[in-house]
Amino acid sequence: MEPYIISIGNIKNGGTGKTPLVEYTAQLLKDYNIAILSRGYGRQTKGFVLAQKDTNQSFDIGDESSQLYNKLKNITIATDENRVNGVKQLLKHNPKLEIIILDDGYQHRKLHRDINILLTEYDKLLTQDCLMPIGSLREHKKEIKRADIIIITKCPEDITKKMMETVKKELKLTDDQKIYFSIIKQHVFIDTDSFTQYTPNPQAKHLLITGIENPIKLLDFLSNKKIHHTHLKFADHYNFRTSDIRKFIKIKTQKKLSQDLLLTEKDYYRLSENHKKTLKKHFKLICIQIEIDFITNDKSNFNKQLLNFEKSKKK
Repeated sequence: MEPYIISIGNIKNGGTGKTPLVEYTAQLLKDYNIAILSRGYGRQTKGFVLAQKDTNQSFDIGDESSQLYNKLKNITIATDENRVNGVKQLLKHNPKLEIIILDDGYQHRKLHRDINILLTEYDKLLTQDCLMPIGSLREHKKEIKRADIIIITKCPEDITKKMMETVKKELKLTDDQKIYFSIIKQHVFIDTDSFTQYTPNPQAKHLLITGIENPIKLLDFLSNKKIHHTHLKFADHYNFRTSDIRKFIKIKTQKKLSQDLLLTEKDYYRLSENHKKTLKKHFKLICIQIEIDFITNDKSNFNKQLLNFEKSKKK
């Protein structure tokens, strides 16, 4: 039997919370033989690359795939800009694969998928955006019609039924399309030396580095926690240079900042081993993990829809 294909993607360029959902889905389906296939955005390699001990760095497979490889044990991670070839190569590597998750696969229409999941942010619904270069949409908003599931990400935790109904009306979904609302459950500080939870000193001021599309939720979290910081914002998927590393060290001294260098997970895994080694002479590297969840009954309903793939396949 061919593997069940789940595509998780977006119409907008970045910032929708795709990687945490890929991770959530992989954890949900971990009892099956699964693989995650992505393009490997920002990598320095070409073609099919299977993530292994010597090919798991950002320059091998991209920052998001590197993050997933280092967090999700016993799950196959691979990259290929040609998703059709990527699936073929994965099945050569493991003919017993039951599920393949396409990371950022919404535009790869040559490849059949059994479930098409589309993400859009609560505060920036794709229907309120425009095509590039005026807006940030990769394709026309009407292409929402291809989605089987629409997930509204980064919702307020106190979202009401009325607020949800407003979103549903705005998106104009068909009766066949399912919609679920997700939240950022928590941000967790992780000491990368021991990969255990950590609490930054609230009395000190820290250096925060972000190379993600939309750091607003993270900044809100730090503000609520009263974690004082100096923020250096870089473009999404930015590849840090040696000059940047020197700048971080210089700013720490100039501004008398703490030893804690706060980074998003993607940024931590994008650092080269040499850059990490240099930074660790001056800082304790603290990455901030994001954990997502769904509101009310949406969690059980979403989980059931994905876990019912065997029934769906038989149909």
